Amino acid sequence: MGRPTAPLVDRDDAIAKALDIIDRDGLKALSLRRLGSDLGVSAAALYHHFADKQEILRGVVDLVFATEIVTPVESESWEEHVLHSIARYRAALVAHPNAAPLMTLGGPAAPPLDNLPREFIVRKMLKEGVPERYCYPIIESAAMLAFGSAMMNPKQLSPAERFQLDETTKVAGLRRVIDGTYATATELFSLELRALIRGWRAIIEED
Repeated sequence: MGRPTAPLVDRDDAIAKALDIIDRDGLKALSLRRLGSDLGVSAAALYHHFADKQEILRGVVDLVFATEIVTPVESESWEEHVLHSIARYRAALVAHPNAAPLMTLGGPAAPPLDNLPREFIVRKMLKEGVPERYCYPIIESAAMLAFGSAMMNPKQLSPAERFQLDETTKVAGLRRVIDGTYATATELFSLELRALIRGWRAIIEED
């Protein structure tokens, strides 16, 4: 008699189920045993399809970004590409906040990230004359702004909803500027990102 075959598991289904677990119950809830149980197979069966849990997590990251990926456009300036790609990065974080630790560089939970998008923007920056010493700081500052925007306001409340200021005169100035700012978290982030990129452009031009 031949050896019994392992139950068939569709890789895409397994990764989608892993993301579903993370979205519902958090990153710590994902284990091979839990994933196997939800798929109706044993944890051992998953090793016939994935080398380890990190490979599953890598697939989760790819899935999260699958609908948020920005196709490189050579005709765009580096500023335009950063604006588009970072906005999509933030959108992925907003849609899947529990998966956020997987989208950072380093750390025990984070699988190796695909660096080709970073390579594309670095090449574009260098080609357009951005000094080497500024390339990575630009990328990091934009990514950190997006990460903070998503994680500090996971429900994406408007500034007015977040502060809920009363009529007290002690904060009349703050209430005035909150009432006068953008109505949505996305609009506010777009302004902040544009300001960041213009600031980097000014620094570059100063050099």
